[in-house]
Amino acid sequence: MLKQVRSTLKGAVAWFFVVLLVGAFAFFGVPEVSQFSGNAAVTVGSEKFSPQYVQNEFNRAVDLQRSESGGAFTREDAIAAGLPNDVVQSIATTSALDQFAEKIRLSTPRSMVRDYLNENENLKNPATGSFDRMVLLQILQRYNISVEEFERRISGELQRAQLVDSLALQTAAPKTLTDYSLMRESERRKISYLIVTEEMAGKAAEPTPDDLTSFYDTNPQPFTAPEYRTFELLVLRNDDFREGIEISEEELRRIYDNNRARLYEKPELRTIYQITFPSEAEAQAASASLQQGKSFEAIALENSRTLEGVTFENARKNDILDPSVADAAFAEGLGEGAVIDPVEGLFGWTVVQIAGITPPELVTFEDAREEIENDYVSQDTRRAMLNAIDEVEEVRDTGASLAAAAEAAGFEIIEVGPVDRLSFGPGGAIVNDIPGEALSEAFSLEEGQQSEAIRLADESGYLFVSVEEIRSPALKPFEDVRDEVDALWRQNERTSRLEKTVTDIKAQVEAGAEFKDVASQFDRTPTEVVIDRRFENDAISANLRDRIFSAAPNALVSGEAAIGEAQIIASIDIVAVTTQGVPPEQASFFAQYLGYQLDQDLIEAFLQSVRDEYDVKVNQTQLDVLFGQG
Repeated sequence: MLKQVRSTLKGAVAWFFVVLLVGAFAFFGVPEVSQFSGNAAVTVGSEKFSPQYVQNEFNRAVDLQRSESGGAFTREDAIAAGLPNDVVQSIATTSALDQFAEKIRLSTPRSMVRDYLNENENLKNPATGSFDRMVLLQILQRYNISVEEFERRISGELQRAQLVDSLALQTAAPKTLTDYSLMRESERRKISYLIVTEEMAGKAAEPTPDDLTSFYDTNPQPFTAPEYRTFELLVLRNDDFREGIEISEEELRRIYDNNRARLYEKPELRTIYQITFPSEAEAQAASASLQQGKSFEAIALENSRTLEGVTFENARKNDILDPSVADAAFAEGLGEGAVIDPVEGLFGWTVVQIAGITPPELVTFEDAREEIENDYVSQDTRRAMLNAIDEVEEVRDTGASLAAAAEAAGFEIIEVGPVDRLSFGPGGAIVNDIPGEALSEAFSLEEGQQSEAIRLADESGYLFVSVEEIRSPALKPFEDVRDEVDALWRQNERTSRLEKTVTDIKAQVEAGAEFKDVASQFDRTPTEVVIDRRFENDAISANLRDRIFSAAPNALVSGEAAIGEAQIIASIDIVAVTTQGVPPEQASFFAQYLGYQLDQDLIEAFLQSVRDEYDVKVNQTQLDVLFGQG
């Protein structure tokens, strides 16, 4: 949960990076009211979010990831990484916080937005150190965002920041807690431990018939057959609907042509240097200097700018807001290094120099053909699948059984069972080829009930389940499980002897005997070792180690060995607790870390409570439609 909301509140908590914030919604703009209408994919209190809104948010997140990864992040990568769920959780958390802020009448004054803009390092002139409106305008220009939209987005983020920041103390943890935690982490214990094996526990007893029947009567659970269920199963797989789907060459070409500009043409990109001057004379002077060989960086420095601050890297023509500048910068016949005469634009007189040109790229029809055909077949397959599901549902709506509905639709059902929850039949053999979703659904229904269409986890199709018979758990006859009873009796007898030996040894030590003297009765010597809270070996398991660190000095602790069937007895001989070896800077860092963890725990609890208050509901069917095809 916290991982998801940290992404949502990344800007609010950490004073987000402006360029990334603008880029996050530049591709799709601010949500329209119409996006909240229709069937809701996500509902948070009184606010509903349409599938289209979720899709836009997902596309926005994919574009950001793609930008950060250099273009190597695909839609399929995003779905495999669980990005759709992260986006849904982000939407839900942001909406819940906004509604909570409205409930408590929390608002963000314009002065707060102004202060943020003045304080943000990314919007400052590097020479003067103060807010530079031209920097902001260039960012907005590059991403085609209005000042009003930008202010609305900033205001919302700052409002959520008020809520979250009010919970975070952002200070080091109290000294008492820090000292205790440091001592706990640095604690060392010297122990002596003895491995108690079966040969030390005496001779094993042989069970009599009465022993076995008595053990069977008093321990029925291991010998009770589990609940078995018999059910009808109808599985509809995508591959069943692929046969007969064909697409003509003309149709493939039509699809390619219709999507060529959007999917297969990568436009020309240009990296440009750009400075806007208030007057034509200043612009002409700068242009002349560039024509005479002066570097654009020098021109930028003369105007209190940096080269990085005036560079638009790999920009498309429509990335440049000012149409006059865009036309001039992307004019034909320009090469790298070309200086464009001053252009009168929206913000003044602009001087542009071409720093780099990336030619346009085209994925040819031949290269795209296989992908187009596969997509077409997948869509037709899915359409045929959904039609088949509708056909089965329509027949079942008349009161028909799953078998009758399947037969009417031309499909065959599978009779499954009896089978238990783990796919085993009554004889112990595994019942193969049962989808896990079918087994889970069959054990969630009552006898005679049928399931709705259930999507397979691997997205290869859907299934229906109809429970025909439920066989309750029943004790197996003694004669059928005699060997199992015998084996379990012997195992319990061995464990009892080991535990008795451990109890006897501990009793002697607690009565005053030396641990090593008691061990010598078995021709054994305790092993001495110094351990910390991360120690493990073949004898000391993680569980036993934790019990050792919970025990008092000089106490005896016992438990199962990490490997094998032996028991371990450990004596806590020396406890060493000190923080003297911890450098002050590490102790300070540890205190800050603990304080951060306390803040995060508090924030997480608050966010969860807000989400609970506004009753977040997710329509999984809608999301499956959006992201099911990968």
